[in-house]
Amino acid sequence: MAWLGPLWFVATFVPLLWRKRFPVAVIAVTGGSTWLYYATGHWGPLMAAPALAVLSLRHQRAVERRGQQVAQERLRIAREVHDVVAHSLAMINVQAGVAAHVADRRPEEAVKALRAIKEASGHALADLRATLGMLRSGEGAAPVPSLRRLDDLVAPVARARVVGEPGELPAPVDAAAYRVVQEALTNALRYAPDATAITIGFDRTDEGLVLSVVDNGSAATAPVGSGSGLAGMRERVEALGGTLRAGPVAGGGFEVRAVLPLGAARKGVA
Repeated sequence: MAWLGPLWFVATFVPLLWRKRFPVAVIAVTGGSTWLYYATGHWGPLMAAPALAVLSLRHQRAVERRGQQVAQERLRIAREVHDVVAHSLAMINVQAGVAAHVADRRPEEAVKALRAIKEASGHALADLRATLGMLRSGEGAAPVPSLRRLDDLVAPVARARVVGEPGELPAPVDAAAYRVVQEALTNALRYAPDATAITIGFDRTDEGLVLSVVDNGSAATAPVGSGSGLAGMRERVEALGGTLRAGPVAGGGFEVRAVLPLGAARKGVA
């Protein structure tokens, strides 16, 4: 029966080696229990070794899962706050610039810009309170992203216009499309201050909903690789099985183009 000791010892370590996991405590306990088996001839310590190995692996997996859940939750909170606040702050920044520029020569335009700032900041505060309240308590409702609110998004931007109609969309596609337009419009306001036109286009093809946001500003100021906005848009679109392309266009300007399959509702991504 002496061969059972080495066999049990190997059987205990095979899962650890196969999974490329080497918990020091498990190795120590397994080695110690094997030595005790040979020294005392009792099976008890040796039989406990595999159970300790399994418990150690389960604990390690649980710690990793908790770490992943915390990271995902932090990312979700960061994305929600970014989505709610970034556009309003960009609008406030643009309108403040307008007010400062025309305050002396055209005070009525400055007053209009200040009213726009007041409205944008009010919406931002209300949306932020709702979002933080939901994140804090898990109750209530955060602002629902939907292209039904597109007019509220576009109206304050005088140089923006909408071409085409998105039509009825599954809720996940509707939410993702709204966030893409919101972020692309925010980027256009921040990085293309010289743009005289921002065109938001919608089209339905065999591929699904095609939306684009194009500005005619300087391509040199395009936000390629900056911040988390483009990455967030791409994650939302790809989670629904779609594609997103962003970059300078010929002749100057910047375009964000997303294709969202209309069957994405089956994936249940909001």
